Amino acid sequence: MRLHRFRYSPYARKVQMLLDLLGARYEINEVPYGDRSALATLTGGYIYVPVLEDADGTVVVESRDICERLLGRDAARRFCPDALAGPIWAYADFCDGPLEDLLFRVASPDVRDKWRDPGERALYTLVKERKFGAGCVDAWLRDRTALLGRARKLVAPTLVTLAERPFLFGEQPTLADAALYGLLAMLHEANPSLVTDLAPALEPYRLRVEAAARAPR
Repeated sequence: MRLHRFRYSPYARKVQMLLDLLGARYEINEVPYGDRSALATLTGGYIYVPVLEDADGTVVVESRDICERLLGRDAARRFCPDALAGPIWAYADFCDGPLEDLLFRVASPDVRDKWRDPGERALYTLVKERKFGAGCVDAWLRDRTALLGRARKLVAPTLVTLAERPFLFGEQPTLADAALYGLLAMLHEANPSLVTDLAPALEPYRLRVEAAARAPR
């Protein structure tokens, strides 16, 4: 398998963590931000990440569709057991929706500043400004305290749960943990302090998920 990603994409990092939890063998292709021609050729014109080339040659786009495909295999049932499928998928969709909408704004100024190539940095800014308006990335930096405050309200119930158990649905990680991990990986790639700025308890949780992915099977 091959996963095409941007290192800071929470959707790609969610898929990558699910692959790691599954113990799958795969390669990572870090897609050049400014040149997605190879990705477009592979997908027939789709230029977003993540994209998964499965072992049978199938190309799957959209992180939710990729996760559905991976979780449809017998070996993956424990990461989304039938009895908990509703709440697990609901939490994953919460991460991919309202929580991501806040946290990508928190992370974007630092992601922008990490581009070494001026052209890629300018393109990253342009993409954001075309959707959210001129000066949006600088505005998100100025508003970071407020954005983090809103995000803390959304994750407050999660922190209550994680104070009682190591993972969101018990003793073992599930798809829900992969989805939350993807967001924390985005923050960590942008600036490691952002995870603790969101909530100190989320840094040891992030490391716990990584340790579970490395555990022998």
